[in-house]
Amino acid sequence: MNEHSFINKNKMARITDKNRIERLKQSTMKLVVERGFGGASASLIAKDANVASGYFYMHYKGKYEMVNALLHDVYQEVVQKFEELTSLDSTFTSIVENMIRHFFTMANTDPNKLKFLYVLMNDYSFVIDKKLHDDIFKILNILVYDGHSSGQLDKEISQSDLYLIVVINTIQYINQHYKNSNKRVVFRKEDEDHLIYLTNKILKEPGK
Repeated sequence: MNEHSFINKNKMARITDKNRIERLKQSTMKLVVERGFGGASASLIAKDANVASGYFYMHYKGKYEMVNALLHDVYQEVVQKFEELTSLDSTFTSIVENMIRHFFTMANTDPNKLKFLYVLMNDYSFVIDKKLHDDIFKILNILVYDGHSSGQLDKEISQSDLYLIVVINTIQYINQHYKNSNKRVVFRKEDEDHLIYLTNKILKEPGK
């Protein structure tokens, strides 16, 4: 075998490996949405992705590690959006508004991501990885500080409250629409505006 053939075979192997990993990720998300965290076993995930169970365990210790890796990927999109908004010197109110709009955009482009988040939030058998939890709350800490300093956020509202009001509530709101429809749900700007209006009513200091 010449050097050129060896390089090409290695390149093809990496592409194949990447495709298998992507299939595992998609199957994990799909089965968690359909069966819940408890019902999505590693063997079912591997079977759905058309790979051997041994291949799954070559890359992940178990489904808990895989699900948290996926959750990290989804939340990383949110983190990147937040960093983009803060780099533009956006106000607290505009950051909250744009974060809510980002969740709606995600719902329209990849509904399974929002359903995946919803299922995990409501599954008592799943516990979010501590590092991911801490990373999310670092962002919320910055947001709360900015909101309190600018007077745009009620001083009684904490990081945990903000997470509940902006993140959990938005995901619940979107998924309630999924549950009430048998068809593909497409969210409109009016849907976003309505939730933003309700959210701002909760977050603002009394009298402002």
